[in-house]
Order: sequence, then C-alpha cells, then structure tokens
Amino acid sequence: MNRRESRPSAAPPGRPNPPSARALQRAGWRWREWLGSQGIAPAVFQQQAWRAYAAGKSGLISAPTGRGKTLAALGGPLIQAMAEEQTPRTATVQGFRMLWITPLRTLASDTRERITQPVAAMLPHWQVAMRTGDAGARDKRLSDTGKAQLLVITPESLAILLSHERSHAQFMDLRCIIVDEWHELLPSKRGVLLQLNLARIQALAPQARVWALSATIGNLRQAGDVLLSAWSGARPELIQDARPKPFHLHTIAPPLHTRLPWAGHLGLANLGEVAKLVFGTRSSIVFTNTRAQAELWHTALASIWAEDAATLAIHHGSLDQQVRLDVEQRLRAGTLRCVVATSSLDLGVDFPAVDRVIQVGGARSVARMVQRAGRAKHRPGTAVHVDAVATQALELAEFAAVRELAQAQIYENREPLSLCFDVLSQHAMSMALAGGFDARQLYDEVRRTAAFRELSPAQWNSVLAFLEHGSDSLVQYPQYERLQCSQGFCTPANTAVSRMHRMGIGTITAHGAVSVQYLRGARLGTVDESFIARLNRGDVFNFAGRSLQLIRLENQTAWVRRSAGASAHTATWSGSLMPMSSRLGARMQKLMYEAARSSAQGEVPPTRELQWLVPILSLQAQRSLVPDEGQLLIEQVGTQQDGKARPLFFYPFAGRVAHEGLAVLIATRLAQLHANTFSWACNEIGLMIQPALPISAQDVDWREIFRTADLNDDLRTAVNFGELARKRFKEVAQIAGLVQTRVPGKKSRTSNRQLQVSAGLLFDVLSKYDPEHLLLRQARQEALEQELHLPTMERVLAHMEHCEIMLKHPARHTPFSFGLSAESFRGHVSNETWNDRVRRMCEQQERDAETGSAGRRAASSPGKHLGKHAKPAAQGRQ
Repeated sequence: MNRRESRPSAAPPGRPNPPSARALQRAGWRWREWLGSQGIAPAVFQQQAWRAYAAGKSGLISAPTGRGKTLAALGGPLIQAMAEEQTPRTATVQGFRMLWITPLRTLASDTRERITQPVAAMLPHWQVAMRTGDAGARDKRLSDTGKAQLLVITPESLAILLSHERSHAQFMDLRCIIVDEWHELLPSKRGVLLQLNLARIQALAPQARVWALSATIGNLRQAGDVLLSAWSGARPELIQDARPKPFHLHTIAPPLHTRLPWAGHLGLANLGEVAKLVFGTRSSIVFTNTRAQAELWHTALASIWAEDAATLAIHHGSLDQQVRLDVEQRLRAGTLRCVVATSSLDLGVDFPAVDRVIQVGGARSVARMVQRAGRAKHRPGTAVHVDAVATQALELAEFAAVRELAQAQIYENREPLSLCFDVLSQHAMSMALAGGFDARQLYDEVRRTAAFRELSPAQWNSVLAFLEHGSDSLVQYPQYERLQCSQGFCTPANTAVSRMHRMGIGTITAHGAVSVQYLRGARLGTVDESFIARLNRGDVFNFAGRSLQLIRLENQTAWVRRSAGASAHTATWSGSLMPMSSRLGARMQKLMYEAARSSAQGEVPPTRELQWLVPILSLQAQRSLVPDEGQLLIEQVGTQQDGKARPLFFYPFAGRVAHEGLAVLIATRLAQLHANTFSWACNEIGLMIQPALPISAQDVDWREIFRTADLNDDLRTAVNFGELARKRFKEVAQIAGLVQTRVPGKKSRTSNRQLQVSAGLLFDVLSKYDPEHLLLRQARQEALEQELHLPTMERVLAHMEHCEIMLKHPARHTPFSFGLSAESFRGHVSNETWNDRVRRMCEQQERDAETGSAGRRAASSPGKHLGKHAKPAAQGRQ
C-alpha cells in the first residue's frame, strides 16, 4: 500500500452508522442496571468519564488506587458498542474494536480477568483475548486473525502486530484504546515506542478514542498532552476522583532509644516483627526494591516459617512465566499467606484477598509507595495502609516525608523522552514490514508524536540512510542493508530481514541473562550471566525461593537440581537500588531540620519517626550541622595532624541519581584546579569525594565548583565518559537492530559477552570513521542524561548556587557521613569483608561516644549499637 486514501466523512463500508441518542440512553441504562446487580454504585468521576466518552472526547483518568479506574474506562466503550449494535449496519465490522494496553504481563493477565465479566454480560458475543509473552495458543490465534473484539496487550506485542500487512484490516475499525498505568510508560523508551504505534493507529483508525489511566503522577496535564499528541488539536479531558482517600503508613522500628543501623538496606534485624505481622493476617505481600533482596527475604522467612511451606512464595520479573502465573493464581485464590515480591506486583494488580502490604526499606518515591500500599484491600472505599520496615536510621525520615506528601497527594513528575533515534529506526523498519511506507508520509506521521515533534528532515534522512546501509563505514557489509527505498517508497531489503527484525522488536534490552532450568523438569527463570560466572560446578545458590546446585553451564542455560543444603550465594541481577526522587529528598531534609530545631528548643517532634531520630540528629548537630533547605552542608572529616587526604562530604538531599552525576562533576572540576586522583561514593542524602592528595576545603571557591555554566562540556570531559557512551551504545544498538540478541534458528540468545564485543567493535569503528553517526550522538546524549542525569543535575546545581554553604570540619564521622564512608569500601581492595570493616567502624564510633560527657549522653543512640546490626544490614549489597 503506497498511498492511503482520504477517508470520507460518512461511515465507510464495513463500519456501523453512529448510534442515535436514544440507543445510547438505552445502553447506558443497561450498563447501570448491571452495575447495580453487582452492588456497585457509580462514582461521580466514573460517570464523568462515560459522558466524556459519549461526547467523542479522549483524555486521562486519574484516581487513587482501588477507586474503580477500570470501570471508568470500560463503561464508555461498552455503552457505545451496545448502542452501535442497535443501529442498522452497512456491513459487518471486522477486526479489533478495543485495545487495552498494559505495561506488564502480570497486569495484562489480571486485567483480562477483571474485564471479562462485564464484557460478557454486556456483549456476550465479544471475544476477549490477551497478546503478551505469556499468551496461549488460543489468544495468539484470536489476535493474529483479528477475531478478538477486545485485546489486552503490551506495547511490544502491539508493535509486533502493527509490523504485519494484515494490521491495516485488523485496526481500521478500532473504536477505543485504553492505556493502563500510563505514568509508568511515559518516561521510558517503551512510552516512545507506544507514541509511534498510536500515531500509526491514528492513521489507520482516526475515529478511535484514546484514554489513559494513572493513579500517581505529578505532571498530569503534560501526560495527557503526550498521550494525544498524534491526534492533532485534541485537548485531553482530565478526569480526577476528587474524593480523598486516607493513606496510612505505619513504621516498623525498634522502641525509642534502642538500636537501628546508620547504613545498610536489607533490614533482616526486623525479621521477627515482619513475621508477626504476616502470621497475624490472612494474606500479605512483602515488597522489596530489588530481586536479590526479595530472594534474601524469602530465604529468611522460609527459615522460620511455621506453616505449610507452600503458603510462602516469591514473585519477581526474572522468574519463569509459569512460576509467576502460579503465584498470582494462588494469591487471587487466597491460598498464599505471604508473597515476597518486587515491582512485578505493584502496578494495578487486583488481589482482593491481600489484607496487608509490608515495604522493606524506603520505596524512594511517594508514587511507588502509594502504588504498593494500594495492593492491600484493593477495594473501593477502603483506606490505603502500608507497614514500612526501617532498615537503617535515616529511612525513618523518608517514611515521615512519604506519609506527609502522600496524604497531600503530591507525587513525582514523570518526564517524557524525545528524539530516541533507535526507537524511531525500529519503528520505521516495522512499517516497512507492514507493506512498505512512503518516506514523506511516515515522516509527517511520526512528527505528530510529542517524542518526535522536533524531528528535522535531515535527521529523518539519517535514519533512513542508517537502515539502508548502516553507515558509510559499514557499506561493504550486507547484513546492515535492511531497507531499500525507490522513489521515496521503502520496503525490506530482503526476505530474511523480516524474521530477524520481529525477533528484536521492543525496547527492553538484554543484559546477559542466563536461563536456570532443572535437569529433568521445569524452567525456573533467569539470572545474570555475571553471577553464574562466579560459581563453580557443585556450588549451591538461592533462586526462585529454592536452594539449587549448579550442575553445568552450557548454551546460556544453567542446569541445576534441588539441594537440601543451605547456601551463602543469592542470585543477583544488574542494576542498583531504586533512586530517591529529589522532591522526597527535599522534604526529608526539611523534616530533619525541624525535628532537630524542635528538640533543641525542648519540644517533641510530631511523628514517631522523627522522635526516634532525635538522638541521631542531636549527635549530627553536635559534631556538625543539620542543614535547613536553604543550606548546603559540606563536611571535611578528620584532623590535619597525620597529613593524609581527608574525604569531603556533600549533602544536597537530591537522591542517588543526581548525586552520581554530581560526584563526577565535582571531582572533574576539583581536578581542573589541581592535579589529583579522586574516588567517590553516593547514597540518597549525599555524596563523598575522596582525594588521593590533601585538599583544603576552606581554600576552594565552592560556588565556582557548583556553577551551572559549562556543565555539559565538563561532564563530557569527565573521567570515563567514553566508557559511559560505549555502555549506552550497546543498548541503543540493540533497539535499533544494529546488533542482534536472537538469531533465527538458534534456541539460545546471544551471550552478554558476545553482545559487548559486537557493540564495542561497532562503537570503535563508527567513532573512528563516522563520529557523527546518529546512534553515536544518541549514545553520548543518553550517557549525559541517563547515566550522569544532566537535566536533574541542572536543577540541583541551580538550587545549590543559591544555597548558603555551611562548611564543617568534624574530627570524626557524623551520622550523615557514616553511611557514605561505608559505601566507599566497596571500591577498595581488602581481605576483610565489608561487614567486618563496617563493624570495626561501629566499634570505633562506640568508643568515641563513650568519651566525654556529650558522648555519654549519646551512648544510647543507634551509633553505640550499630555493630550488632551491621551484618544483616549489609548482606544484601554483597
């Protein structure tokens, strides 16, 4: 299909005529009668959504978790479909009528379960199918043939469907698109890919209406504008549930004046308290921030589990599909007492049997904490409640800040991405597979999206040139010739391209995953290649809630069998702890300052968390300072007597993401003043810079160091920026199809080492012979924005420039500096374990606290007893 004909204003053949007002009224009555039979009284915001849909509008529905967003989104399309079926047709409608797009396979399965009943009651002849990586043969057949009227699908599967020529017929009669958990997709490349796919659907079915669902997002208006960017001139209808929903956060912490570590994130010292809560409730979910942490907590709970072992389970994204589905089904049925989970269960999944949610450590985000809390008592009209386990002292301030912001419904913004040329290259190749495309028409189509609104003709030509021959330096290699264009019309270069391309559609890149499978039995899931590489044959490790013995490793598969013995090895995956939002960090700082000031004036802080922190904050104020929001605290810890280089500690309270980039910038600018070598460490409240040669903090012009001018250039000249760009290029090249993770005819994926070599060679070749290649430019930009977090740093530096700089010289570590100092050990060579070194620091802190009257007054603070709990707090980071 070279040119798409303009569509007439009247209903074309194959489509129903618009329903009459009377037909819509009768359908609305029927819908409300069914809701009444289910004991559901429509809320005001749900009725607003139905009326807006009937008026032909698109938009975004925002409501707290458990308020009924699903019915709000479903009612309008069902009423419309029922009314249309009462209207005489010109011909039979073919293809999909409604798409429900979800970000997670788990959520897709749960969504189908929830919407099937009302759809069957209102439109019994409709087929509801699911198209995800977990879809069965029936669902795939219904989606491939277009015989499902309502399709629940992920963005990646939608992109695959649109890459076929049959997509023109399948989507032309589409009436409605629902995008669930839009805030989760918005700030990622998955959101960019979805924008491009929505633009394609708009070209195929301009009559389709688009609605998104979101519970927790700060920039609601922008989110709606991005969603409807392909529908030119369409102003999103924003519908919010104005009813307040109580949010309760209960902190699990020791009694006042008792023990809690200053560093760490595992929190197993609270295992007994968590177990009491779990055994006192019918069904619970224990959320952790990482998959390794989930495995450790499951192992710990299993060691004291007093009931049937089958009532305890684990759930995370690296487990096999059947393992996850079994856990979800048992959780819905109420046969599980406890599931230890990661974010794989925190998005919109409905488990009415779950009565309690426990969060281990800080969720690092107001939105994330509210999302997870909403998984308990997921029923309209019930309050949101979460029990939060403090794994270290300063998380108490985070819990107090989260409670305050959540009760005020103040959430973080989700910033959309733009000009992702790897995603655009993939999309253009998919459109070539779908019957070919006119280059000018597709350019106009993609420019309607918010992500590519600024796409220039030169950039578009570079994308086409990349797909035609890779690069001028790669023109001799036929594997990079994927597209051929003649007179402005583009098609795949050869038949082998289509199969290869479809195997790589999506923006979730491979990170060296190794499959774990029983010798005679089921597949359990995947772990990082780097973790398995550290094990020897016969070693035992913990994974999927089991102790497994490694038998052999071949073809990217770790063959295992069950082991009766305990293991000290727990599976790990790439990635770090979840970063804390800058908004949450700023509120933490303010609360700690107010608590310290209240204590100094003889007043009692308002919350239990801040009351518990008073001894720590008093010690911080005694040795240094508890900064206010308009102050930037810099500490240089130690004395000058030994002549050694003393570390510098900075506390912007901007979250780990911003601090990583700030550490690089500060070290680079200090090195520009005087030749030196630096190492650094970061956590959620600050960063540490350790120079090799002594630096006098009072002799540094810190305002010059914190200047926003020359930020981009200084980061580009920072140490290892080239390696950061190389790292990003590996992911960019995968998404763009320049390197392949899967090859037709091979069962196993390409190993992480092979990917690194292939991407590294291409990076070197392009850097030398085509340094302005569009993928190289994107990799460099992503290194700045996503590795060094340039936009966030610009905001933080602008704030720091106007802060009052408070320079302090404590002789020994403060409560703030202790955690950063402990973090810094991980980059050093030593034959001591990290636990032993932290314990030794704790013992020194205890001796320091016992000297002098001030030390004796602080002897009951967490610093005195840190040594006892340092080990469990540290294990999860090894």
